Amino acid sequence: MDNDVIIDDISAESMMLSVVGRSDIQAPEAEYESEYIEGRDGSVNRFLYYKDVEQTIEFNILEEFNIKSQIRKIKAWLLNAESFCFSDDQEIYRKIKTVKIDGIKNDIAEYGDFEVKFTCDPFEYVRNDKAVVATNGGNIDNIGTYKSLPVLTLYGAGDSTVTVNDQTFTMNLQKDYAKVDSDIMEVYFQNTNLGQQMTGDFPILLPGKNKISWTGGITKIEVERRCRYL
Repeated sequence: MDNDVIIDDISAESMMLSVVGRSDIQAPEAEYESEYIEGRDGSVNRFLYYKDVEQTIEFNILEEFNIKSQIRKIKAWLLNAESFCFSDDQEIYRKIKTVKIDGIKNDIAEYGDFEVKFTCDPFEYVRNDKAVVATNGGNIDNIGTYKSLPVLTLYGAGDSTVTVNDQTFTMNLQKDYAKVDSDIMEVYFQNTNLGQQMTGDFPILLPGKNKISWTGGITKIEVERRCRYL
């Protein structure tokens, strides 16, 4: 079905819903800090961040039985949603931050229609973006159009230094592995915080090729790239 939406790997069709309409694809809006300097024409703008984007989807349901019990399941599914993609573009997905369900029109027991507004992370993310094993002195390819915030899983023991492009951090590896998560800016092993074992910058991956190298006790690095698009 070319007009379906897949939410947390569950299609609307499988929930007995049809997608009636959806809002236009939005590009994220940038927020800037502007300053005027005496003797200089025009403003000087400093980029701050990209704002969240909104996606509205209109659904309806028509069955040969009273749909109220199914509506309850649908509400729970939507309100707990974490991500979605459309069936006509399954290479990317959006991360959901908040969900608002407008009033469900259910004047007839077998029919209902409603709109859902998803507030989403500004970016589109690559689905099935599998972890890659890095080569010391090699490149990691970010296939997206914007810098990504990867997870590096470090294996080995002892003091080590990792450099991604011009960013460097050091780790004292004391566990089976350590995950360095640039999105949440944390270092951990399972549920144990290892932040005190790291110093330096959390790495980012620029669009295109990114050189990675390391020294010390590291035996292997796996990279979850988290490639994303504007």
